[in-house]
Amino acid sequence: MQGMDRTRIIFIVIIGVALLAVCGILAGSLGSRLLSSDDATPTGVATTQASSDRPTPSVNLESPDPVFGPNYQADDGLPTYTCGADAFGSYFTLQQMQMSGKDIAHGFHLAIVPFFLDEDPAYDVSEEQRNALLASGQWDCLLTTLDAVALDSPGVITAIVDESAGADQLWARDTPTLNDLKGKRITFARNSVGEYFVYYALSIARLNPRFDVTLVPQDSVAGAVEAFNNGQADVVSGWEPDIYEAESSGGVPLLSSSQLRIVIDTIVTSRQSINNKADLVQKFHDAWFDTLKAQVEDFDTAAGQIAAWGHNDWSFVYPETASDDLRAWLESVAQADLGNNATVMRDTRPIISRLEIARRVWAAAGLEVPNDDVSELVDPNFVARAAQQASLTANGKPVNDSFSIAANIDLSTVSTDDAATLAVLPCRRFSFLPDSAELTLESRRILDECVVPTMSQSVGLLLQVTGSAAWPGPAGTYTEAEILEFAEARAQSVVDYLVSQGIDPARFIVNATLPPVEHRETEDPAIQAEDRFVEMTLITAGR
Repeated sequence: MQGMDRTRIIFIVIIGVALLAVCGILAGSLGSRLLSSDDATPTGVATTQASSDRPTPSVNLESPDPVFGPNYQADDGLPTYTCGADAFGSYFTLQQMQMSGKDIAHGFHLAIVPFFLDEDPAYDVSEEQRNALLASGQWDCLLTTLDAVALDSPGVITAIVDESAGADQLWARDTPTLNDLKGKRITFARNSVGEYFVYYALSIARLNPRFDVTLVPQDSVAGAVEAFNNGQADVVSGWEPDIYEAESSGGVPLLSSSQLRIVIDTIVTSRQSINNKADLVQKFHDAWFDTLKAQVEDFDTAAGQIAAWGHNDWSFVYPETASDDLRAWLESVAQADLGNNATVMRDTRPIISRLEIARRVWAAAGLEVPNDDVSELVDPNFVARAAQQASLTANGKPVNDSFSIAANIDLSTVSTDDAATLAVLPCRRFSFLPDSAELTLESRRILDECVVPTMSQSVGLLLQVTGSAAWPGPAGTYTEAEILEFAEARAQSVVDYLVSQGIDPARFIVNATLPPVEHRETEDPAIQAEDRFVEMTLITAGR
């Protein structure tokens, strides 16, 4: 597999005349959510290539010429801070920083390397090049996704940009749950965030992407949707707005990032910059949050500045419709402001856990992952120092303020009246201490692996926990009420453990079931064993 570009572009629907502009440049701008690849895999061929098979990039790479702001003066003595980034709504904070002069106000010049800028081949920067330029210290920062950092370790996460909150989606035909993905043909844009989304969805149902499904990679999300609509695949992974075309052939939504917050954008900083010019790194982070503050407090001005940066057919933010265009970008991503970042960086365990989970997902897909310590891939200090400056705290909220990492989510409005089953988790047999509802250590380990990762990264998912207990004989030994009570106690024991691991208790539905009639009041140990289980079903409150 060529290097994975999990940094992303969500094609937005531009109103009026802007729509025509989008159509005119669609093909050229697609690459900003995809990694450019010279080795296209034939359509319909299932492929998984380990990272050890990918070409090893040279660190002696030349970076494309960066773009500077209008007030840049090379001889003014200010240092330069270089960041590489795709065309993506929440990344445009960089462009706003330049146009507003926040970089200069904080004592440096921001140099932006925009990927796939205006179809200029000089800016067609592959994932290998990006990682090498950051790892070598030629760039100070790279805006990319957390799963990309887990796979390649090119630098250190120093701030969170956003969570995808609905932009990334999985659509299917005749596939009511994730369990039903087994044996299906799944298409996606190769080397994109859509591919990781597929791997994670499969991991929930404990399906192996190498053996349990057929992968049908395509060159673009439009190509993946076309393959789905042409009957070459049963499932398609993609993003807005292209994914909605899957409806034309009977596709229906199965899962989206509004429910499963696994796509996280980050600021990744060069280790050399952290070690050799930490003061400059701090200035950049201060300027980033200062710029976000300005965006929240005066959105129209911020949008206008981004449009004034130019290259509008690259950013899809046009002077005539700047506020609407930027808002359309940001509606499906939950931006992380300084307060969100301060919360995350005070306790980095959720981020470290997500890095570990991402590595397990990549490894299950057959890729070789680094063996370094993931805790060293997060540096909370720059956010912590920025958070000490009251002047950087915004008086307002982002367009989408549903950022959920380490947050207490309000579930008071969640209704299960229109709930649908997303997946029956494959772990259902748990051992308890004799004649009790207390979980054994082994059962807790299974829950840690099978349930906790998914629940900790989801927002719109509930877990229905159904307990079942054997009904031993001889006849008359136990009543139906006693069996139900014991079954529910075991289900509650599972819930209590998951709550102890930080899952909100409001996200559980607890009930119990009786053994089938033919199993009741039996003295057969084998039959009794069949009825001792706790079944867990992921529930989504409507799709």
